[in-house]
Amino acid sequence: MKGLEGYKFSLDSWKLLTLEEQEEESVQIGSTTEETPNWRPIHCEFKNVELAFVDGVRRTENLIYIDTPEGTVQGAFVSVGAGAVLIHYGKLNTREGSLLSCTVDRYLVLKKGVELKVSKLDMSWEGKSISFKVRYSDGELTNYVNKLMRDLELRVSKKLLARGVEYVVADGTLHFIAKKETLPIVGYVKKHKHLYVEHEKLSIFRDMKVGQRTPIIRIHSHPYLSDEEEDKFDKFTWYVRISEHEGLNGFARMEVSAELGIEKTVELANTLSPIIPRFASSELLEQRAPQNLLPVKYLENALRRQLGSQSLIRSVIAKNIL
Repeated sequence: MKGLEGYKFSLDSWKLLTLEEQEEESVQIGSTTEETPNWRPIHCEFKNVELAFVDGVRRTENLIYIDTPEGTVQGAFVSVGAGAVLIHYGKLNTREGSLLSCTVDRYLVLKKGVELKVSKLDMSWEGKSISFKVRYSDGELTNYVNKLMRDLELRVSKKLLARGVEYVVADGTLHFIAKKETLPIVGYVKKHKHLYVEHEKLSIFRDMKVGQRTPIIRIHSHPYLSDEEEDKFDKFTWYVRISEHEGLNGFARMEVSAELGIEKTVELANTLSPIIPRFASSELLEQRAPQNLLPVKYLENALRRQLGSQSLIRSVIAKNIL
């Protein structure tokens, strides 16, 4: 195949990359009094707003191993998708009108040690075609693929902001690039790897009612597996009670870049905190209930369909390069 001439390589359809999200998490609390020193649940008035939920998916199609004089270089054919669900609470939202900007990119990601003569691999079958952009990674392939997905999510978010959507909620923790561009994107974090509340203030979780939030907290964040000092940045975060489930299962955490300022952060927190619980899932509909929001679940399913048939894509790859 053009681009792979002169190389000896093999495919592996059984072993796949572990594409679990590597969260940017901090272990350091900056301040719990950015908004107020009065540490108690904050009640926010509910209002109907238009908001968009953004999420991404990724999938390994095939691993590839390329032999070089220095050794074997590993790579992966991957598909990455991102999109958004736009919802105006209190109005009729059709599937056609709500599902926006669903985009799928495909890549051949290779570890450094080999460089192909082409920037993409074009494959065809039965009059149709599929292309994989060629990219190279200095580190782990998993981290690079996750970055490709996050970059695609950012592109989707920027399109939404450009068309005037005021409230954009991205599923997962907020990444460094959002700080550099000072974007009002709100990260929605389901898993609690760290608790950003001092021990003496933990009683607030017992006292909070559904739709209430904690005061704003400043935390110091650092991109996962990065040693660069300039990659560090501060976030503002707060917890929202989204259900009556016991313990932290009934809570989600939301965050923005501290570059937005405390005034804008308070406005976002007051608007989104009472509406987010209305999208919480139940065990009957979602295994990750209640934190995995129903619009996000719908978006994930739609994006996975957009990725196409994995067995067909594997067959196309094998027929074109073997």
